[in-house]
Amino acid sequence: MTTHTQTSAVDWTDGLGLARVLHGGGPVVALRRDGAAEARLALVDGHVFDDLPALLEAAEGDAAVIEAGAVIDAPDHQLLSPVGRPGKVICIGQNYLAHVHEGGRDTGPGHPDLFPKWHTSLAAPFAEVALPPESDQIDYESELAVVIGVHARRVAAKDAESVVFGYTAANDVSVRDFQFHTSQRVAGKAWDRLTPLGPVVVPAARLGGVRPDLAITGALDGRVLQDDRTSSLLFGVPELLAYITTVMTLEPGDLILTGTPSGVGFVREPKVLLRDGSEFEVRIEGIGALRNRFVNEETG
Repeated sequence: MTTHTQTSAVDWTDGLGLARVLHGGGPVVALRRDGAAEARLALVDGHVFDDLPALLEAAEGDAAVIEAGAVIDAPDHQLLSPVGRPGKVICIGQNYLAHVHEGGRDTGPGHPDLFPKWHTSLAAPFAEVALPPESDQIDYESELAVVIGVHARRVAAKDAESVVFGYTAANDVSVRDFQFHTSQRVAGKAWDRLTPLGPVVVPAARLGGVRPDLAITGALDGRVLQDDRTSSLLFGVPELLAYITTVMTLEPGDLILTGTPSGVGFVREPKVLLRDGSEFEVRIEGIGALRNRFVNEETG
């Protein structure tokens, strides 16, 4: 994209992260703090980027080489998913013990439980999200998402720090009846525009490195239903990376959704599910709030 020459060093403190903002008719990657109305263009070698994978490729996964450019407007409603077209979205099931227990199981899986989404699943951090008319069993799942910084294959757990760029928040919205049609989860998990992500990607070094201990909560219409810490993960970020990169190459901008804590709505009695007008907020310490209103899809 356009080259800009007026830059300054980035101060990554106080929750500053990388967002994608609608600006000048298209998306740009920008530096923004949660709740701010303005941001600054995120530059590498003076260049502006329309998506995070290309920026991370240019930066070789190093937050220190990212610079701050011109100030732009960046209100909540202009934010997009901070990663628009990740090459891969790898999700982890059954990765908090209390969530394993609430699902009726005594122990977690012996290996990370993987399933995929695609970039078409992603939604903006403050968007109205359409509830598909094919189901009335749509559930929330608050999650920490890992953003990969570099190309990585067969990475040992001890080397995970060299691979992770940062973290953001995700809501792994799940269509439960479709999820249980078969033993595979994809039909319930990969729906178009049903996985909000954001609002920003914060470098891992600001959030405890590859073993973050961050408060994570999920609240439905102001009522906290999920409350845990990311240090409770059964398979931590290093172990997930070691397992996943044994199977496949991870690339800049790829996402790993690390699993949800206990408190999901489908196992409650009575069930607590997303309905027309529901507002769900995922909040992760150091990242900020991902807040979406859910509305019935207009089918025409």
